[in-house]
Amino acid sequence: MNTAVLRKLLVVIVAVAVAAGAFWLLIPRDKEVRALLVKRGPAERVLAVNGRVRPRLEIDVRPSLGGELVLLPFDVGDRVAEGQVLARIDDAPETAAIAEAEASVQTQQATVAQARRDLARFEALGQFAAKREVEARRLAVVEGERELKRRRAAVVQARELRDRRVLRAPFSGVILDRPVDPGQTVGPESVIYHLADLASPEVSAEVDEIYAADIRPGMEAVIDVTGQPGQFRGQVLTIAPRVDPATGAREVRIALTDNPLQAPSGLTVTVNLVIERRKDAITIPRSAIVQAGSAPAVRVVDEDGVVTTRPIAFIDWPAEEVVVTRGLKAGERVLADPEAASPGERVRIAD
Repeated sequence: MNTAVLRKLLVVIVAVAVAAGAFWLLIPRDKEVRALLVKRGPAERVLAVNGRVRPRLEIDVRPSLGGELVLLPFDVGDRVAEGQVLARIDDAPETAAIAEAEASVQTQQATVAQARRDLARFEALGQFAAKREVEARRLAVVEGERELKRRRAAVVQARELRDRRVLRAPFSGVILDRPVDPGQTVGPESVIYHLADLASPEVSAEVDEIYAADIRPGMEAVIDVTGQPGQFRGQVLTIAPRVDPATGAREVRIALTDNPLQAPSGLTVTVNLVIERRKDAITIPRSAIVQAGSAPAVRVVDEDGVVTTRPIAFIDWPAEEVVVTRGLKAGERVLADPEAASPGERVRIAD
């Protein structure tokens, strides 16, 4: 084969290759899209909110009577037992009142003893004693005993007032704050200690009033604590009966049901409230939904690869995955990105 023939053959081959490439570039091809296979299975409706660790019991210890603090043995971080003396306020006035009342009781006891002796002497005279005199002595005994009871009650009252100068722990806990110092004069409005029971902390969360309506006592909660491995299980204790007008939220209190939580009071945690569990449901990502006004829909790829718009109904809940209640069935394919193709367009599903 000579050189001229070879050149012609090479030209023909190049021309065919160029034509084939042009055909490949110009021929219509289906767009490749990513689609989700619709399946049925277990589903959870979960509400994620921020919460804070709070003591099970928490109180400001205040005196009922004012005066000078003469005993203040504890400081921040100290643990105290129920009934332990937390503070003592100067009780000199009450101590003096008790001494005076006790002396008065002793005086009256002597008066009553004399009245009883007089009554016994007149009763011993029998018919020789005037009836009027006997009744007078008997009345003196009754009135003396009545006065003795009153004075004894005054002693009890004075001791109760002195006892109110002593502040005791209403429950076992930890001192979180002590805003006063020994020797300071305090009144009924003064906070002596801020006491909390940290042995079994709870979690408090503010939940928007729209979603709080679906929360009930006893619901399960899963709590994540930054810096601590694993999750903590909890249970809803109470839902505040009123909505905070400033935040539009209701307080939800959660008790831990398994491992004790070792965390400082006030720590922010993540709370996942399990609102509902379904054994058999269809869920899709919220991002796959086309929201056209109040008519939500998805874009379905049929067996021929053609995209169609399908109206659906779903439970509108603040979560990435939503439960579809109408419009889809298992085995169908939904565009993961509804803007990836238009209705009527033929597409090819990516592997």
